[in-house]
Amino acid sequence: MKKKCLLSGNFSLDSIYMREYTEGFTTGKNNKFVDKLVKESIGNTCGNVSAILPYLGVDSYPVGQFDNSEQGQKMKADLAHYGADVRFVENRETGGGTTLLQCTHKRDKETGKPAITFRQTSPGSRFPKRHFLREKDEAPAFIEALDFTPDIYFFDESAAGLRYLAKELRQKGTLVYFEPESEKDQKAFLKGVEVSDIVKFSHEKVTDLSFTDDCKDKLVIRTMGAEGLEFNLCGHGWQKVPASPVDKVVDWEGAGDWTTSQFIACLCERDLLAIGKMTDENIRECLEKASETAARSVGYLASKGMIDEQEL
Repeated sequence: MKKKCLLSGNFSLDSIYMREYTEGFTTGKNNKFVDKLVKESIGNTCGNVSAILPYLGVDSYPVGQFDNSEQGQKMKADLAHYGADVRFVENRETGGGTTLLQCTHKRDKETGKPAITFRQTSPGSRFPKRHFLREKDEAPAFIEALDFTPDIYFFDESAAGLRYLAKELRQKGTLVYFEPESEKDQKAFLKGVEVSDIVKFSHEKVTDLSFTDDCKDKLVIRTMGAEGLEFNLCGHGWQKVPASPVDKVVDWEGAGDWTTSQFIACLCERDLLAIGKMTDENIRECLEKASETAARSVGYLASKGMIDEQEL
């Protein structure tokens, strides 16, 4: 039987643009260009992981409250297209939140090297809009109505309602996986860590590692880009996993989400769904596999390009 992963947090509709320089490119100049839309699909960390897990053999159950705009409806449709179970995804007339993320692939003006810029908006507004389950009513009602206990709960936002889900599900035996966007709200961030079993973050987004001194009952994973990643299981000490060789780079932006998804899939495959079942050796093996999959993913355009191109 396939393992079940419940996911909540940040979703967006990603629009991928490629910048074409109509008169060629000269370093240091204001070059004329045209931005061409090449792909539009569900994205952001929670959206990508929700969409990738079914491809890797894990049933995903995203929890989302989008608005009822055309873009919000497409986000739900895309999740279903990639194989996610969308029973917990709503398109609300009022109270929903839909974020639009424009990703533009271009060349750095000063160096000429490949670069990406990001711009977040929402339908009808220049500001992004999100909605997370409220702690006081929506999150308790969701837990009360949930008719199964997921094997894994993944969340990437330390909102109070999502932490409530983590706490309640963890008490039921679910392995809780927290991948914070940042440590900007330190108090909420630490509360998210407290209710989790696994905490994974980028070295660029979380810089203060002092909190890990208290993670004696957790697995902490820190990604470091081209330098690979390192992990610390239950305070055993940091161990490094080198980055896997990359044959071709087209788009590196989704590599972290493939790392997360493949790691979760490996935990499910090996039934390592409790901290007590984990060892330094089996976690290293799962992270090595995750690194290899992420290295392959950067050879395709967009975060789910490795799936899309195999479907064609």
